[in-house]
Amino acid sequence: MKRLPAPVLLSAAAAFWGGNFIVGRAVSSSLPPLTLSFYRWVVALLVLVPLAGKEVWSKRSQIRDNPGWFALVAITGTVLFHVFVYVGLATTTAINATLLVATSPVIIPLVAVVVHRDRITVMQALGIAISVLGVLLILTRADLDVLASFAFSPGDLLILAAVVAWAVYSVVLRDRRDDLSPLGFVLAITVLGIPILLVLYLIELATLGGFDVTPGHLLTIVYVGLFASVLAYLAWNKGVELIGAVRAGPYMSLMPVFAALLAVVFLGESLELYHVAGTIVIALGLILSGRRPATAPLEAEGGPPSIGNNGPVLRRRD
Repeated sequence: MKRLPAPVLLSAAAAFWGGNFIVGRAVSSSLPPLTLSFYRWVVALLVLVPLAGKEVWSKRSQIRDNPGWFALVAITGTVLFHVFVYVGLATTTAINATLLVATSPVIIPLVAVVVHRDRITVMQALGIAISVLGVLLILTRADLDVLASFAFSPGDLLILAAVVAWAVYSVVLRDRRDDLSPLGFVLAITVLGIPILLVLYLIELATLGGFDVTPGHLLTIVYVGLFASVLAYLAWNKGVELIGAVRAGPYMSLMPVFAALLAVVFLGESLELYHVAGTIVIALGLILSGRRPATAPLEAEGGPPSIGNNGPVLRRRD
């Protein structure tokens, strides 16, 4: 994964998360949302502990030295985003949900402006706008009547809250002060997030009851725990580290594209012309927003500190 370019890493994360929306919607009526959130991270924990447990334990002082920051990324990245998404999918359509998540490329730069006082270039703004247009083409099936009938529901508001949580998570990744490996970092925020999810799960269990242990439910939990959690987070975190949150944000627009392709494979839906047109438009937006001004420093684009062999190398802003 270290040698893969940022576009490949970020696209892979978007593909895994696109599948997450499909399975999340498919089991929304039979697998309680907080239960799914809790067990997905239990699976991730079981995968990560053998791989990075010793490292995290040996570097636990780095987590203790930055408790507020680690708590923030754990709450926004492993708790709030997924809880809001799974709860929201129970009361909104998949079209509405993916449309709102596709606003991440807009929300992330705005959060970066507030948190880091970053500036958005004209080219990045144009690329973001074009990417969102491509998403609209796919989600509305290039039909203005579909867009005109769009209305917010409680689930829509929860999905929007998830987008804000993810934007905060992506932007503050730039402020890392540890030298944990990618596996170690994901394990650390998983360990910090699971106690909160456990409390929420127990409350849900007491009020709604459990779920039927079926092969479908087990496969769903394994998928969201391994692919949509461990592998997607590793890919996304590394991609953001390489090019920054602002330039990485538009890749979230690929989620509906991959979701549509997965729907063709697993749900028997047909691939339409508007899927192809929307994908081309999104790709154009990603190319434009990913271009780095020739004279602009990395910090002006929202890039993270560089990670050297001896840990984070923090660059001073002028």
